[in-house]
Amino acid sequence: MNSKKIFRIVIECLWIVMAIFCLAAGIYYQTKYDSVSNVWIFYAMAVISAGMFIMRFMQRRNEERRERRRNGEE
Repeated sequence: MNSKKIFRIVIECLWIVMAIFCLAAGIYYQTKYDSVSNVWIFYAMAVISAGMFIMRFMQRRNEERRERRRNGEE
């Protein structure tokens, strides 16, 4: 496994961790402080981070598929 592939997997993991953290922070602030009006920003960041995770995952998967075809493995 080359360093480029490891870097891409690490980036994917960071996106999903950020999504989970933002979701947890949003839930925490919404339950702890009832009158917080800017909690929606945490939820928006969670949705954006999850979307970026999905996009990066699909991009990496397609690139690996192209690499296998190029090498004649498929």
